[in-house]
Amino acid sequence: MRVEFTVEGAPVGKARPRVTRRVTYTPAKTSHYEDLVRYAATSNFTGFFEKGSPLDVKIIAYFEVPKSYTKKRRINCLAGLELPTKKPDIDNIAKIVMDGMNPKTRRNKQLHKMVKVMRGVYQDDQQVTYLTVKKRYAERARVEVRVKEDEGR
Repeated sequence: MRVEFTVEGAPVGKARPRVTRRVTYTPAKTSHYEDLVRYAATSNFTGFFEKGSPLDVKIIAYFEVPKSYTKKRRINCLAGLELPTKKPDIDNIAKIVMDGMNPKTRRNKQLHKMVKVMRGVYQDDQQVTYLTVKKRYAERARVEVRVKEDEGR
């Protein structure tokens, strides 16, 4: 079993949680991007990776070449000779994509527990045993993700 999907648009990194006097919350940009990842993943995948099954995840974040680059530098970027060394950090890209594939939950005040609002690809991202993340340049910005069961190496 495997799932492959693409999230169109510029890659976004996971932001730190914000804290006010009594409330800790996730910034809106992070929540919206996680929802976008969840929608792209579940619309292409009808199954579900059961809890306990080890997973292999590959994430490639493609950035647009900046318009200020010269023609020669642009060609080098698209050929893979120059790689993006800009924000967002590669680990924050991995975090937001993997958290976006988790089921979405909300706290139910009447039941005093977390309730699943939308299904995800897997039960929890702790199932991931092998992770590959790359940053590259391309004509259009996007994030490509592939999840499959890990057979061991």
